[in-house]
Amino acid sequence: MTGQILEISDLSAGYDENDILQEISLLVREKSFVGVIGPNGSGKSTFMQVLARSLPVRDGDIILLGDPLQSYSYRDFGVKVGYVPQESDIKFKYPVYEVVMMGRNPHIERFRPPSDADHEAVRRALQQTGTLELADRPITALSGGERQRVMIARVLAQDPVLLLLDEPFAHIDIHHQYELIRIIRDASREKRAVIGVFHDINLAAAYCDDLVLMHNGRIRAYGKPEEVLTTELIHEVFRIRPVIDINPTTGTPFVYVEEDLKESDAHTLRIHLISGGGTGSYLISLLSRSGYSLSCGVLAENDSDCMMARKYGIPTLAEPPFSRLSFEMEEKLAELVLSADVVIVTSMPVGWGNYPNIRVLQQIDPKKIICILPSSEPTIPDFTGGVATDTIKKLLSNGALSISSPGELLEILQTTQIVNDYK
Repeated sequence: MTGQILEISDLSAGYDENDILQEISLLVREKSFVGVIGPNGSGKSTFMQVLARSLPVRDGDIILLGDPLQSYSYRDFGVKVGYVPQESDIKFKYPVYEVVMMGRNPHIERFRPPSDADHEAVRRALQQTGTLELADRPITALSGGERQRVMIARVLAQDPVLLLLDEPFAHIDIHHQYELIRIIRDASREKRAVIGVFHDINLAAAYCDDLVLMHNGRIRAYGKPEEVLTTELIHEVFRIRPVIDINPTTGTPFVYVEEDLKESDAHTLRIHLISGGGTGSYLISLLSRSGYSLSCGVLAENDSDCMMARKYGIPTLAEPPFSRLSFEMEEKLAELVLSADVVIVTSMPVGWGNYPNIRVLQQIDPKKIICILPSSEPTIPDFTGGVATDTIKKLLSNGALSISSPGELLEILQTTQIVNDYK
């Protein structure tokens, strides 16, 4: 194998007399995970149907592993290519185990029962997708998300060289969504390739090696996520005003829509943000664009929150990575906290190195503190043996406010009461 899985040249295809796809050219190599994104009607699903041989090619060439796509017999095509459509159309009450075993059909000779290896492939796929407990249930009795997980299990059991996925995570809950996309990404590392259509741009950016941006039946851009997800291209294709930030976990682009933010009487409030590990990146952008006077820190120099603050020109206290706060830095921190009208604390990871960010809050009126926590309990990632958590609990019991979302924060900052309290 030369490393080249699929080569598409000047492809055109469509329905009836209309060409939906025009002049599509693409090269996909082994060990790659390619995400296809674009607005509704851009041709994404049509493209997948052509690759899955559900729709004929009108013009151009598709070469799979060195041979024309149409030259493969159905059995050989099934060995090489697996396809998960948006919706499964299985209407009979087959047990889930049998549905997943159908993925092994191209590997099983006619009139022969499945081998031990076939059964092992099915069991492994069921376990990978969290559907082993559904093995004996009829496929028609499952929810949409469960059924989609079963269809992904079937294609994993099929073990093809090329996996085609048409919005495979549309009906799957977020827990299984992230588990499955990691499994699929790992599958692309074993001398195979994955091409998937994604509705969620940020999910595609986080896990795909390359992105194909489609628009009006053509490929508008192809490359690494940071090359494709630019402000200019996203605005042109999706007709939105995007803000391109960095996903603090993956380091890949993160896209959200710039809102028409309401100018608030509270924009003169001085806010100090205590965050880290990417927990404050969205807040920095949101509060800056809302017109608030903001300061940040203390943060590590390489922290994504630090990079975001500097992107917006926010005064930021920063120290080298993995270092404890110096005495001079703690004094600067205390000055900012004491002079702020409001101090916002995120559910950031806290160790002894950055614990002074939390300890300093004991010097101010707790009613000036707003904690953004994922639940009613102060469940921060605490690496201080519980000291940081206890400090947060004490602040909350003495009047600090706990909220759960940035949207709730804006509502609070824009209320008349908080303006009067802190002016």
